[in-house]
Amino acid sequence: MTFQLDRSEVHLWLAFCGDADRELLHERYRALMTPEERARGDRFYFERDRARYRVTRALVRTVLSRYAPIAPQDWRFDATSYGQPIIVNAEPEAQSLSFNLTHTSDLVVLAVTRQRAVGVDTENITRGALLDVADRFFAPSECEHLWALPAEAHTTRFFELWTLKESYIKARGMGLSIPLHKFAFDLREPGAVSLATLPELGDPADRWALRHLWATPEHPVALCIERHGQHPEFDLKARRIVPLEGDQAVDLIASRRN
Repeated sequence: MTFQLDRSEVHLWLAFCGDADRELLHERYRALMTPEERARGDRFYFERDRARYRVTRALVRTVLSRYAPIAPQDWRFDATSYGQPIIVNAEPEAQSLSFNLTHTSDLVVLAVTRQRAVGVDTENITRGALLDVADRFFAPSECEHLWALPAEAHTTRFFELWTLKESYIKARGMGLSIPLHKFAFDLREPGAVSLATLPELGDPADRWALRHLWATPEHPVALCIERHGQHPEFDLKARRIVPLEGDQAVDLIASRRN
């Protein structure tokens, strides 16, 4: 099935690794990969990491083929100087696509849009929050608001902030070269999120549309999308997929937006 996608939309594709836990299916995933990708995947020490890598590559290749006339095995990728993957295929339908990937232990999420910068991040909160990371890397206002909450709320708020911050630096395409304390999210108002950036980043906060969602009660998902003159907001559609087998629309629980 092919999908129409314009600049007003963002499509989220969620692949739970457990849904694809079949040896023959993973053999088909390997067949889609380049020799370099197969070699990289084989270098993971644990089978669970090798399996997640195969799901990730199959997810990217099969989903992008929904939007451009390119077979899954024919997609080619390079990376920017910051390590962000980019599409090399020259077809106009391919060059107009923007995508971003994230994964946690059991879930891989792919965000796709056209001609808009996009960043996505997810985590599994059952692994526990590294709360000491907050004082080391979060902005002072984020730490102040975090520690003002009751102790039982610290883990959820930590992961809300962490996924939002990751989605922002991924949308910027510059990774951790952007110091995490030079931009701050304010989550004090229920259902809302606001972003503030320091002037030296040269990136006005109102450039970005933000969403925070929950794929499951354990999996927060944050989205950061570049606003466009004709499309300051975006329509979000989400599907749960088993690459090469099937997919269905899902409703994610929306918790915050700006």
